[in-house]
Amino acid sequence: MRTVSPHEAVTALRAGKVALVPTETVVGLVAAESGLPRIREIKGREANKPIALLCASSEEVFGLAANVPPLAEHLAKLYWPGPLTLVLELPAGGTIGVRVPAGKAVRELLEAYGEPLYATSANLSGEPARAAPDEVDPRVLQAVDVVVRGEKGSGEASAVVDLSGGKVELLRADSELSAQKLARLAPANPNPDTSI
Repeated sequence: MRTVSPHEAVTALRAGKVALVPTETVVGLVAAESGLPRIREIKGREANKPIALLCASSEEVFGLAANVPPLAEHLAKLYWPGPLTLVLELPAGGTIGVRVPAGKAVRELLEAYGEPLYATSANLSGEPARAAPDEVDPRVLQAVDVVVRGEKGSGEASAVVDLSGGKVELLRADSELSAQKLARLAPANPNPDTSI
C-alpha cells in the first residue's frame, strides 16, 4: 500500500486496482468497474449488494439515468456537490445510486480519471464507516492498492433517496436531510412512499 496524489491513483484504477480515498463524509473504497470484484473481496460483501457511483457533476449523473424526475434535479441543486446519494433508473433496467461528492481529494480524482467511479465506505461489511484513513481497519488498509492523500471527513455517511419507479423514499437520513424535510421538498409527488 502506498500513499499517492489523486492524479497518481488514476493509473492504479485503470489497472483494476482499488484506492482508499477520503471524502467529505467517510473514507471510501474507490474503483473502476474492473475493480468491483476487489472491492467486494476487501469488504467481504455479497456480490448482489449494490455499489454507488461517484460523478463529477449533476450533468454526468443525469446523463447516466433513464428517467430524471424533477425532484432529482431540485435535490441536486440543493445538495450537490455534497452528501446526498440518489437512486435512479438505468436505461438498460435496474437502478444505480449516484452522488456528486464535495471532498477535494475525491473531486480531484474524478477530474483526473474523467469518468464516474464506483465507491463504498472503507470498512469490513457490517462494521462502522470511518472519517479518516488512519481510522480504517488495518485489514482494509493492507488490502487496498493505493491510498489517496486528503482531508478527514465528517464521519457521517451521505443521505440516500430512492427516486426510482416513481418513488420518493428516504433510505438513509443524515443531519441535513430528514424524512420531514424530504416530504416538504416533494409535496407534488403523486404517489408518496409511506416512509416519508
